[in-house]
Amino acid sequence: MLSKIAFFETDDRPDIAADRARLLPALRRHLQSLGRDATVAPAPGGTLGACYDADISGEKRFLKTHLPGARARANLAKEADILEQLYGNTVVLERFEIPLANGAARLCLMMPALVPQAAPMPPADAAAMASACSERLKDWQPDGLASFDHYLASAAGALETLSSRGLLDRAGATEVRRLIALLGDGLADLPEALCHGDFGPKNIMLQGGVRRVIDWEDAFRGIAGYDYLYWLTFMENRPFLQEAAFGRTGLSPDVERAILVLVVLLKSYLAVLSGEHLQHAMSAEDRIAEILDLPV
Repeated sequence: MLSKIAFFETDDRPDIAADRARLLPALRRHLQSLGRDATVAPAPGGTLGACYDADISGEKRFLKTHLPGARARANLAKEADILEQLYGNTVVLERFEIPLANGAARLCLMMPALVPQAAPMPPADAAAMASACSERLKDWQPDGLASFDHYLASAAGALETLSSRGLLDRAGATEVRRLIALLGDGLADLPEALCHGDFGPKNIMLQGGVRRVIDWEDAFRGIAGYDYLYWLTFMENRPFLQEAAFGRTGLSPDVERAILVLVVLLKSYLAVLSGEHLQHAMSAEDRIAEILDLPV
């Protein structure tokens, strides 16, 4: 989520559609230069990247590259490293460089064509999957991961923006500020984990009927239990909020509520930056109030 926020906070943004259009012929040329019989077409989705569906020598593949810039490249490389830690060579089949006409190159990952889940996961499954990923990655110490402090800093700016634009009432803002401060004050005593950063339904796919967690570009060093609580904030998982918000992470209810509020606050801020809030059926104020009012 933070990479999307950073993208929309800057005025100097690349033209994503134009960049994807330039990449497509370069990708086709590169695959053909390797003697591969390949057809490639843009894939839907991928907010800050370029993704393609491909048929390579009769095998369905998914190709993923990145926007211009060192940070975007590093985030994709980080995702590949994490996927290899979790799943060996079964998800990231290849890494290669796409040569561009200007002499630059883009990192590209080749993956199998995974399929979406047919129905929402039960909360117990989501909590177990998030915990299992954290357990697998607990002894891995990659460089360059963002810390939870970045989320706290972004939350402060988000709260100011929503309040100043009249998108959050004074009472709600006061309680959100208290909960964010609670997280900051207690952070040193909370259990640490490598968190996915965007652990949502679209990033949990099936490979031969087995669930795989993909899209780790926003992975960060955070709080154990964060990913499950983040998963709960998706609208399709909203029916689970009343029964499954507390007691599944090992954190205290106050901390669980604070993380839920932080996530919804940052999601609401991102929606304001991108303009998507204008199409939302539920306002930021109502979404945050729903979290604040959840019974323990």
